[in-house]
Parts: sequence; structure tokens; C-alpha cells
Amino acid sequence: MNDAVIIKYQVAALMRLVASMFALVGLVPGGTAVVSIPTEVRRQVLRVLQPAESALRRVILVKARGLVVSLGPKRPAPKGALPKGKGAGDRIPAFVLFDPRKWFRELAKPHRPLRGAGPRISGFDEQRFDTPAPRSAEVNPASLCRRLQALQKALETIPAQAKRLARLQARRRALGEPLRRIEPRRPGWPPGYRKHHTHPVDVILKDCDILARQDPRPPDKS
Repeated sequence: MNDAVIIKYQVAALMRLVASMFALVGLVPGGTAVVSIPTEVRRQVLRVLQPAESALRRVILVKARGLVVSLGPKRPAPKGALPKGKGAGDRIPAFVLFDPRKWFRELAKPHRPLRGAGPRISGFDEQRFDTPAPRSAEVNPASLCRRLQALQKALETIPAQAKRLARLQARRRALGEPLRRIEPRRPGWPPGYRKHHTHPVDVILKDCDILARQDPRPPDKS
């Protein structure tokens, strides 16, 4: 079985997972974001969303290998092309092609722990108590819906995403900036990876990560 067949199988599995997440959230493809979702639903979607994003990044990386792209002059974006403000507008954001940087606890700056609610003296003869606000059963799903929409769009346009990654890598190599990443995969396990597989997305991510780590194989002509 060559890489093209494996990729086709994994992409079909990812599309089924994305369709199930859309149904769980109540999001219609091509529609607007839902108003609110229960916290438990958000937790279930995030359990699948991050590994699915990591798996798709590896599929795009495999498809981008060997692509020859030409770098033209960088043109400024036209006015009104980008939404103003974080999360503003109905434009589907571009799929993030690079893994988020790995966080190392030992390199993190120490910070003072936040104090919990307790008595605070507001006068010489009285005390004022600050009570924490109750957790809401629903959360704003706008950011989550946009991530789902970006994932679905990238799944439907994998060849275009591969060219976009190849151009981005070529541009960063040409600039020669040592602090800019060229390899989309971060060191170690991919984001969302779980050693004990309890969901089909865990197996998909493992297979896609193995495929991305291997050297490209020639197509099977038999």
C-alpha cells in the first residue's frame, strides 16, 4: 500500500470525525457559529479536535514533499480582506500548518500563585468576603466553531494547503531567519497524542505521524 492510498484512507476517516463534531455542536457547514454549547459538549469536541488538527498537518506535510514552488513578490493584503479584531467577521480563518510550540515546565518563568476568595478587611469594624462567580453551564463557542470550519476547509483543499505549506517553507528558507520554524512538526509527540488509545482519532494521529516521519516512498505502479 503506497502513501497515496494511506492518505486517502486517513482523510476519509478525518472527514467522518469532522462531520460528527459538526453534528455534536449543532454547526451547519457553511453556516454561522452557534450561540452557545454546554461545557460537556465543548470538552468532547476538544478531545477530538486537537488530535485531528495534528493528523491533518502531517497529511499536508506528506503531500507538500517534493513540490516545487516559485516565490513571487509579496503583495500587501487588500483593504477589508482581513477581519478587524480577534474573531471578528465571518471569514473562515486559515488552517494553522505548524504545530504549537512545546511548553517546557522547567523553562517557564515562576509566578506568584493566585489567592483564592477569602476575608478582606474593608474597615476597622467589618469584613468583606469575595465569593467566586458560579461556573456557567454554557460557553461561547465562536472560537471553537471557527477552528472546526478551518479544519473542514483544509480537509477539502489539501492540495492547495500543501502548496501553501511549500511556499511558506521556501520563503522562510530564503529569508534565512534562524528563529523561524521550517519543519511543521514539533519535536516529540504531536499535540493531542495519547499513549493509550481510547478514541479512533488516536489511531489516526499515530498512523499519520508515522507516515510523516518516514522518507517518501515511490508510488506503487503494480
